[in-house]
Order: sequence, then structure tokens, then C-alpha cells
Amino acid sequence: MSIKYSIVKIGIGALRALYAPMKLQKTRNKVVFISRQSEKPSVDLLKLRDYLEKNHPEVEVKLMVRMLEGHSKVGYAFHMISQMMNIASSKLVVLDGYCIAACILNHKPETKIIQMWHATAAIKNFGYQVINKPSGRSAEVAETMCMHRNYDYIIAPSEVTGEHFCQAFRADRDKLRFYCLPRIDDIMAEDSQLNEKIRKEYGLGDDKEVVVYVPTFRRNAVVETKPLIESLDPEKYVLVIKLHPLDETEVDTEGTDLRVIADRKYSSYEWLKAADRIITDYSALGVEAALVMKPLYYYVYDIDEYKEDVGLNVDPLVELPQMSSKDAGELAKMMERPYDFDALRAFRNRFVSVDTDNSTGKLGEFIHGIIKEIS
Repeated sequence: MSIKYSIVKIGIGALRALYAPMKLQKTRNKVVFISRQSEKPSVDLLKLRDYLEKNHPEVEVKLMVRMLEGHSKVGYAFHMISQMMNIASSKLVVLDGYCIAACILNHKPETKIIQMWHATAAIKNFGYQVINKPSGRSAEVAETMCMHRNYDYIIAPSEVTGEHFCQAFRADRDKLRFYCLPRIDDIMAEDSQLNEKIRKEYGLGDDKEVVVYVPTFRRNAVVETKPLIESLDPEKYVLVIKLHPLDETEVDTEGTDLRVIADRKYSSYEWLKAADRIITDYSALGVEAALVMKPLYYYVYDIDEYKEDVGLNVDPLVELPQMSSKDAGELAKMMERPYDFDALRAFRNRFVSVDTDNSTGKLGEFIHGIIKEIS
């Protein structure tokens, strides 16, 4: 093992030693939600917090949200010590991604950990599926950092998606529990006011269909938008390009009559309300879009390279061949044909097989049930 990882191991040993006296705290009737996906709590975390506070006020709820990026190592170290203190005093820890403190430490037997992954489906490979790949970690890093260890429960919306999660977390199937993320309640809910607000702000009428293109973030590559812009009929469509927040790709609209909106204001989920059709590639948003049964298409121009660099659990060319193409011109032709909603429904049911009604309440009650069982 390299000197770098030897030092990391020493640091992990120090954290474990620091954690030992913390575990002497009394375990409280408490759940701590930990995320490093954003600087603000996600819709999923906020909805679960609000549900528990309203329906089970005897449960103490703590949200701890901070990204690793953008903070000094010293500053994040203090935040991690705070995480450790809260974990040591909680019956339950709920994660929506990898958490160093949750995975590297040896917890009290009564402390349980739920992995509630931040995506509805695992379209692309991640975690242990991409070990030693350009998009993943090395085996040495994964072993040193105890990647995705200590999970007692893993939340998944279907057997198929659960199998993908088990592979990514290197976990046994008996840890799976089948629920939807709370955000599904918002996705499934009608919101005519938001729809009207977005359409009014951008002057979107009923004379043309709104096509929203939501591509996956490509860390070391430019998102291709020009062929799609050139292929769509400007008499029929308005194209909204919703890039990942970290993507700096410039949208090139020169030489086309198609109206193109490069939006940075509204979220992808908000655009689902205003969209008539959705185009994506390797994002779990496709599965979420299928839940609302709006015409869904996959533009996968770089799928061969993507399979090599990242890998896919779900190949759109196989799952939805009549709505997926590497070629923007062919995709535009597909959009002129009658849409196969039966195929979309089968796709949706494969990756989200649980009842989507009251997802927040069902997952909230599962969380409460675990807390209640712990003496």
C-alpha cells in the first residue's frame, strides 16, 4: 500500500479512537439524515423530516447536509466530528450517498443505517460496479475508505433496481426494502400553477410542443446539443436544454430556426411539469419521467464510449429501442410516429414496481418502525 493510503489509514484509526468515547452517549429516540449531495437539504430529506415531525413528534430529527467539495479539509473534518457525535446518539442514520463517518466507524449494535440512494434508478454503473474504471475509484481507495459498508437496509423501488444497488454497494439482497423516494409524491402530483408559471415566463404557447432535453453530466466531455437542435422541426417544437449544474457547455443555436431555451433557473423536476416530451440519456430522470407517462426518448450518441468508460445497468437501445437512438435525425423521425405508451408503461413497471401512492408516508412509517423497534 502507498504511503498516501498508509497515512489515510492512520487517520481512520484516529477517528475510530475518537469515536469510542462518543459511543458512551445515551442512544436517543433520534434519526440523523446525512447527505453530501448538496449544500441544501434535498426534497427527499425535507419531506421525510416534515412527515416525522408532524406524525411522530416524539422522534428527534437532525439534518446534516454539506458537500465535501468547496470546503477546506479542516472545516469538513470538524463537520465530520459533528456527524460522529450525532450518529453516536441516534438510533437510526439515513444516508442518500456515501458517508465517510457512517462507513468507516464501528457503531453501537442498536444503531441502524439506511442507504436511501439519491436516484430512483441506477441507469449507469456506480460504486463497486466501476472499481478501477475512469469514472470510479481504485480498489485501494474503496478498501481503505470502507466504501458502502455498514448498511442495514437499502431502499429500492423494484427488484431490478434493487439488484443494481446490491451490486453497486456490494451488499446482500436481504438488506433490500422496497419503497419509492419521497420526491415521487411531487413528481406524480399535478401542479398547474407551476406549469403555467414556467410557460408564461418563457412565452410558451400551445402552438408548439415543449421538448425538454436533460443530458447526464459528462465530467471530461462536452455535451452534444447541435445535432439535436438541427434535427427538430422548428414548426412543431420548442427545445429546452436543461444541463447539469456543473456542466459549462455552451448551447450553440447559430444557423437554426428552432427556438432553444438553455434554462438554469428551474430544476429538471420542475420542467417535467411543463414538458410535452422528454429526452434524456443515462439519467434516472428517465425513469421518473416514465412515471408521469409523458413521451420519453433517449438520445445516446456516445453510448459506446459511455459503456466503456462508465458502464450501464440499463441500455436504452435494448429497453426502449423504438424511442432511443444514437442519431439525432433518427430520433426526430421517431418523434413523428405514434407513441408506444404500452412500452413506456412496461419500462416504468420494470424499474419502479412498488405502489407510488404516498411514497413519503410509507417510507416515513418504515423509518419510524425501525426506531420504535430499537430498545
